[in-house]
Amino acid sequence: MRDGDRSNDEASELTRRRFIQFSSLAGTTVLAGAGVLSGAGHALAASSSALATGPDPKECGKTSDSDSLWQRSQKCHSNNTCRQNHADYVVMGGAKSKKNYVNYILVPTERIYGIECSWICGSSAPNYWNAADYYATQPPTVVPTPVGLGINSKQARDFNQLHIHMARARWESWHDLAAQDNLAATTVAKWADSRVSIRGLSQNLGIIPHTYRVLIWPGFTHDNLFAMLRTMLRHALGHGATTAQAQAIMQYQTLIVIPRPAGGYYIVNSEKVLKDPNTPKLVGTDTCDPLLLMHP
Repeated sequence: MRDGDRSNDEASELTRRRFIQFSSLAGTTVLAGAGVLSGAGHALAASSSALATGPDPKECGKTSDSDSLWQRSQKCHSNNTCRQNHADYVVMGGAKSKKNYVNYILVPTERIYGIECSWICGSSAPNYWNAADYYATQPPTVVPTPVGLGINSKQARDFNQLHIHMARARWESWHDLAAQDNLAATTVAKWADSRVSIRGLSQNLGIIPHTYRVLIWPGFTHDNLFAMLRTMLRHALGHGATTAQAQAIMQYQTLIVIPRPAGGYYIVNSEKVLKDPNTPKLVGTDTCDPLLLMHP
Protein backbone atom coordinates (compact mmCIF):
# COMPACT_ATOMS: atom_id res chain seq x y z
CA MET A 1 0.00 0.00 0.00
CA ARG A 2 1.12 3.51 -0.70
CA ASP A 3 -0.09 4.90 2.61
CA GLY A 4 2.69 7.46 2.74
CA ASP A 5 1.34 9.11 -0.40
CA ARG A 6 -2.16 9.55 0.99
CA SER A 7 -1.70 9.89 4.74
CA ASN A 8 -3.76 13.06 4.81
CA ASP A 9 -6.58 11.78 2.62
CA GLU A 10 -9.90 10.43 3.85
CA ALA A 11 -9.18 7.33 1.73
CA SER A 12 -6.24 6.49 3.98
CA GLU A 13 -8.36 6.75 7.11
CA LEU A 14 -11.06 4.59 5.57
CA THR A 15 -8.47 2.03 4.54
CA ARG A 16 -7.13 1.87 8.09
CA ARG A 17 -10.56 1.46 9.61
CA ARG A 18 -11.63 -1.20 7.12
CA PHE A 19 -8.42 -3.11 7.79
CA ILE A 20 -9.18 -3.15 11.50
CA GLN A 21 -12.78 -4.07 10.79
CA PHE A 22 -11.97 -6.96 8.47
CA SER A 23 -9.11 -8.21 10.63
CA SER A 24 -11.28 -8.39 13.73
CA LEU A 25 -14.17 -10.05 11.93
CA ALA A 26 -12.47 -12.48 9.63
CA GLY A 27 -8.72 -12.60 10.23
CA THR A 28 -8.00 -12.00 6.55
CA THR A 29 -4.66 -11.26 4.95
CA VAL A 30 -3.78 -9.70 1.60
CA LEU A 31 -1.71 -11.47 -1.03
CA ALA A 32 0.74 -8.84 -2.29
CA GLY A 33 -0.25 -7.20 -5.55
CA ALA A 34 -3.27 -9.43 -6.13
CA GLY A 35 -6.03 -8.16 -3.87
CA VAL A 36 -7.00 -11.74 -3.05
CA LEU A 37 -8.51 -12.78 0.26
CA SER A 38 -6.96 -15.53 2.30
CA GLY A 39 -10.03 -17.38 3.50
CA ALA A 40 -12.16 -15.11 1.29
CA GLY A 41 -15.34 -17.05 1.80
CA HIS A 42 -15.17 -16.51 5.56
CA ALA A 43 -14.54 -12.78 5.19
CA LEU A 44 -17.36 -12.30 2.72
CA ALA A 45 -19.71 -14.31 4.89
CA ALA A 46 -19.34 -11.84 7.76
CA SER A 47 -22.31 -9.48 7.60
CA SER A 48 -21.63 -5.79 8.12
CA SER A 49 -25.31 -4.95 8.61
CA ALA A 50 -24.91 -4.55 12.37
CA LEU A 51 -21.89 -2.26 12.17
CA ALA A 52 -23.71 1.02 11.57
CA THR A 53 -26.96 2.67 10.60
CA GLY A 54 -27.83 2.13 6.96
CA PRO A 55 -28.23 4.64 4.11
CA ASP A 56 -30.34 7.76 4.55
CA PRO A 57 -33.68 7.13 2.76
CA LYS A 58 -33.90 10.80 1.75
CA GLU A 59 -30.63 10.54 -0.15
CA CYS A 60 -30.47 6.89 -1.13
CA GLY A 61 -34.06 5.72 -1.51
CA LYS A 62 -36.86 4.10 0.45
CA THR A 63 -37.38 0.37 0.79
CA SER A 64 -40.95 0.89 -0.45
CA ASP A 65 -39.72 2.24 -3.82
CA SER A 66 -40.92 0.48 -6.95
CA ASP A 67 -37.63 0.31 -8.87
CA SER A 68 -37.74 -3.02 -10.66
CA LEU A 69 -34.15 -4.08 -9.90
CA TRP A 70 -34.62 -3.27 -6.22
CA GLN A 71 -37.82 -5.30 -6.13
CA ARG A 72 -36.36 -8.27 -8.03
CA SER A 73 -33.19 -8.36 -5.96
CA GLN A 74 -35.19 -8.25 -2.73
CA LYS A 75 -37.43 -11.07 -3.92
CA CYS A 76 -34.62 -13.44 -4.88
CA HIS A 77 -32.73 -12.50 -1.72
CA SER A 78 -35.68 -13.36 0.52
CA ASN A 79 -36.36 -16.58 -1.42
CA ASN A 80 -32.65 -17.50 -1.59
CA THR A 81 -32.96 -17.84 -5.37
CA CYS A 82 -30.32 -15.31 -6.48
CA ARG A 83 -27.23 -16.67 -8.26
CA GLN A 84 -25.30 -15.78 -5.09
CA ASN A 85 -26.97 -14.80 -1.83
CA HIS A 86 -25.30 -12.88 1.01
CA ALA A 87 -26.63 -10.75 3.83
CA ASP A 88 -25.16 -7.57 2.30
CA TYR A 89 -25.50 -8.22 -1.44
CA VAL A 90 -26.76 -10.64 -4.07
CA VAL A 91 -25.48 -11.60 -7.51
CA MET A 92 -27.95 -11.73 -10.38
CA GLY A 93 -27.82 -12.29 -14.12
CA GLY A 94 -26.69 -9.29 -16.15
CA ALA A 95 -27.74 -7.85 -19.49
CA LYS A 96 -28.85 -10.26 -22.18
CA SER A 97 -26.39 -10.36 -25.06
CA LYS A 98 -26.92 -11.39 -28.69
CA LYS A 99 -23.42 -12.90 -28.59
CA ASN A 100 -24.06 -14.65 -25.26
CA TYR A 101 -21.45 -12.67 -23.39
CA VAL A 102 -21.27 -13.85 -19.77
CA ASN A 103 -22.07 -11.05 -17.34
CA TYR A 104 -23.58 -10.60 -13.89
CA ILE A 105 -24.43 -7.79 -11.50
CA LEU A 106 -23.78 -7.48 -7.78
CA VAL A 107 -26.67 -5.69 -6.04
CA PRO A 108 -26.63 -4.44 -2.42
CA THR A 109 -29.41 -5.63 -0.15
CA GLU A 110 -29.52 -2.08 1.26
CA ARG A 111 -31.70 0.41 -0.60
CA ILE A 112 -29.16 2.52 -2.50
CA TYR A 113 -30.02 4.52 -5.62
CA GLY A 114 -26.49 4.47 -6.97
CA ILE A 115 -23.05 6.05 -6.98
CA GLU A 116 -24.41 9.38 -5.68
CA CYS A 117 -25.39 7.92 -2.28
CA SER A 118 -22.76 9.18 0.19
CA TRP A 119 -23.26 6.22 2.55
CA ILE A 120 -21.28 3.96 0.22
CA CYS A 121 -18.19 6.11 0.88
CA GLY A 122 -18.42 5.52 4.63
CA SER A 123 -16.33 3.08 6.61
CA SER A 124 -19.35 0.99 7.60
CA ALA A 125 -20.45 0.23 4.04
CA PRO A 126 -19.68 -3.29 2.81
CA ASN A 127 -16.82 -3.62 0.35
CA TYR A 128 -19.03 -4.12 -2.69
CA TRP A 129 -16.12 -4.01 -5.15
CA ASN A 130 -14.18 -6.72 -3.35
CA ALA A 131 -17.32 -8.85 -3.20
CA ALA A 132 -17.90 -8.45 -6.95
CA ASP A 133 -14.28 -9.36 -7.66
CA TYR A 134 -14.61 -12.46 -5.48
CA TYR A 135 -17.93 -13.73 -6.80
CA ALA A 136 -16.81 -13.25 -10.42
CA THR A 137 -14.59 -16.31 -9.80
CA GLN A 138 -17.09 -18.43 -7.85
CA PRO A 139 -19.52 -20.86 -9.53
CA PRO A 140 -22.14 -20.38 -10.78
CA THR A 141 -21.17 -16.75 -11.49
CA VAL A 142 -17.72 -17.24 -13.06
CA VAL A 143 -16.74 -14.51 -15.53
CA PRO A 144 -14.09 -15.18 -18.21
CA THR A 145 -10.78 -13.44 -17.58
CA PRO A 146 -9.73 -10.70 -17.56
CA VAL A 147 -12.64 -9.82 -15.26
CA GLY A 148 -13.82 -6.23 -15.46
CA LEU A 149 -16.05 -4.57 -12.88
CA GLY A 150 -17.98 -1.37 -13.50
CA ILE A 151 -20.65 1.02 -12.30
CA ASN A 152 -22.52 3.63 -14.33
CA SER A 153 -23.32 7.23 -13.55
CA LYS A 154 -26.77 8.32 -12.44
CA GLN A 155 -27.51 9.58 -15.96
CA ALA A 156 -26.36 6.42 -17.77
CA ARG A 157 -27.86 3.64 -15.66
CA ASP A 158 -31.09 1.79 -16.43
CA PHE A 159 -32.11 1.11 -12.83
CA ASN A 160 -32.13 3.20 -9.66
CA GLN A 161 -30.61 0.52 -7.46
CA LEU A 162 -26.84 0.38 -7.18
CA HIS A 163 -25.33 -2.50 -9.13
CA ILE A 164 -21.79 -3.37 -10.13
CA HIS A 165 -21.40 -5.02 -13.52
CA MET A 166 -19.19 -8.11 -13.66
CA ALA A 167 -18.04 -8.95 -17.20
CA ARG A 168 -14.97 -9.71 -19.23
CA ALA A 169 -12.87 -6.64 -20.08
CA ARG A 170 -12.71 -5.91 -23.80
CA TRP A 171 -9.45 -6.91 -25.44
CA GLU A 172 -8.94 -3.46 -26.98
CA SER A 173 -9.46 -1.77 -23.64
CA TRP A 174 -7.14 -4.13 -21.77
CA HIS A 175 -4.46 -3.72 -24.45
CA ASP A 176 -4.65 0.09 -24.38
CA LEU A 177 -4.33 0.18 -20.60
CA ALA A 178 -1.27 -2.08 -20.61
CA ALA A 179 0.34 -0.19 -23.52
CA GLN A 180 -0.03 3.14 -21.69
CA ASP A 181 0.91 1.90 -18.24
CA ASN A 182 3.32 4.82 -17.84
CA LEU A 183 0.45 7.34 -18.09
CA ALA A 184 -1.43 5.92 -15.11
CA ALA A 185 -1.15 7.47 -11.65
CA THR A 186 0.08 5.60 -8.60
CA THR A 187 -1.45 7.84 -5.92
CA VAL A 188 -5.01 9.04 -5.38
CA ALA A 189 -3.88 12.69 -5.60
CA LYS A 190 -2.12 12.22 -8.94
CA TRP A 191 -5.02 10.19 -10.29
CA ALA A 192 -6.88 13.48 -10.78
CA ASP A 193 -4.42 14.64 -13.46
CA SER A 194 -3.93 11.37 -15.33
CA ARG A 195 -5.36 11.11 -18.85
CA VAL A 196 -5.40 7.89 -20.84
CA SER A 197 -7.11 7.22 -24.18
CA ILE A 198 -8.83 3.82 -24.08
CA ARG A 199 -10.77 2.17 -26.89
CA GLY A 200 -14.17 0.68 -26.20
CA LEU A 201 -17.46 -0.08 -27.90
CA SER A 202 -19.95 2.59 -28.88
CA GLN A 203 -23.16 0.96 -30.05
CA ASN A 204 -23.60 3.73 -32.61
CA LEU A 205 -19.99 4.32 -33.71
CA GLY A 206 -18.24 0.99 -33.14
CA ILE A 207 -14.84 0.76 -31.42
CA ILE A 208 -13.75 4.30 -30.51
CA PRO A 209 -11.55 5.86 -27.78
CA HIS A 210 -12.65 7.91 -24.80
CA THR A 211 -10.63 9.83 -22.20
CA TYR A 212 -10.19 8.28 -18.76
CA ARG A 213 -8.34 8.86 -15.51
CA VAL A 214 -6.38 5.76 -14.51
CA LEU A 215 -4.87 4.73 -11.18
CA ILE A 216 -2.65 1.68 -10.65
CA TRP A 217 -3.57 0.09 -7.33
CA PRO A 218 -2.21 -3.11 -5.73
CA GLY A 219 -5.58 -4.39 -4.49
CA PHE A 220 -8.77 -3.24 -2.81
CA THR A 221 -9.55 -5.89 -0.21
CA HIS A 222 -9.31 -3.20 2.48
CA ASP A 223 -9.98 -0.12 0.33
CA ASN A 224 -13.26 1.66 -0.30
CA LEU A 225 -13.02 2.53 -3.99
CA PHE A 226 -16.01 4.87 -3.78
CA ALA A 227 -14.26 6.89 -1.05
CA MET A 228 -11.05 6.91 -3.08
CA LEU A 229 -12.97 8.22 -6.11
CA ARG A 230 -14.52 11.02 -4.04
CA THR A 231 -11.11 11.99 -2.66
CA MET A 232 -9.70 12.05 -6.19
CA LEU A 233 -12.55 14.31 -7.32
CA ARG A 234 -11.75 16.71 -4.49
CA HIS A 235 -8.18 16.92 -5.83
CA ALA A 236 -9.53 17.36 -9.37
CA LEU A 237 -11.65 20.33 -8.27
CA GLY A 238 -8.52 22.12 -7.11
CA HIS A 239 -7.13 23.76 -3.98
CA GLY A 240 -9.72 24.51 -1.34
CA ALA A 241 -12.33 22.11 -2.68
CA THR A 242 -14.41 20.30 -0.09
CA THR A 243 -15.64 16.75 0.25
CA ALA A 244 -19.20 18.07 -0.09
CA GLN A 245 -18.32 19.59 -3.47
CA ALA A 246 -16.76 16.31 -4.58
CA GLN A 247 -19.81 14.41 -3.37
CA ALA A 248 -22.04 16.64 -5.50
CA ILE A 249 -20.35 15.46 -8.72
CA MET A 250 -20.19 11.76 -7.82
CA GLN A 251 -23.45 11.30 -9.72
CA TYR A 252 -21.73 12.05 -13.04
CA GLN A 253 -18.96 9.45 -12.62
CA THR A 254 -18.37 6.01 -14.00
CA LEU A 255 -15.87 3.72 -12.25
CA ILE A 256 -14.28 0.59 -13.68
CA VAL A 257 -11.81 -1.96 -12.30
CA ILE A 258 -9.66 -4.04 -14.67
CA PRO A 259 -6.76 -6.34 -13.68
CA ARG A 260 -3.29 -5.18 -14.64
CA PRO A 261 -1.12 -7.75 -16.49
CA ALA A 262 1.94 -6.71 -14.45
CA GLY A 263 0.05 -7.14 -11.15
CA GLY A 264 -2.57 -5.22 -9.25
CA TYR A 265 -5.45 -3.37 -10.88
CA TYR A 266 -6.30 -0.40 -13.06
CA ILE A 267 -8.90 1.76 -11.32
CA VAL A 268 -10.49 3.66 -14.20
CA ASN A 269 -12.75 6.70 -14.00
CA SER A 270 -14.40 9.03 -16.47
CA GLU A 271 -17.28 11.48 -16.93
CA LYS A 272 -18.74 13.17 -20.00
CA VAL A 273 -16.99 16.49 -19.44
CA LEU A 274 -13.53 14.95 -18.97
CA LYS A 275 -11.00 16.10 -21.56
CA ASP A 276 -7.34 15.63 -22.33
CA PRO A 277 -5.52 18.95 -22.98
CA ASN A 278 -3.30 17.15 -25.49
CA THR A 279 -6.27 15.78 -27.47
CA PRO A 280 -9.15 18.21 -26.82
CA LYS A 281 -11.47 16.56 -29.34
CA LEU A 282 -11.42 13.32 -27.35
CA VAL A 283 -14.11 13.29 -24.67
CA GLY A 284 -14.94 11.23 -21.63
CA THR A 285 -17.90 8.97 -20.93
CA ASP A 286 -20.31 8.44 -18.04
CA THR A 287 -20.82 4.71 -18.57
CA CYS A 288 -18.67 1.64 -17.94
CA ASP A 289 -20.28 -0.23 -20.87
CA PRO A 290 -17.62 0.56 -23.53
CA LEU A 291 -14.87 -1.30 -21.67
CA LEU A 292 -16.83 -4.44 -20.75
CA LEU A 293 -18.11 -7.32 -22.90
CA MET A 294 -21.83 -7.09 -22.14
CA HIS A 295 -23.37 -6.23 -25.51
CA PRO A 296 -24.38 -6.41 -28.31
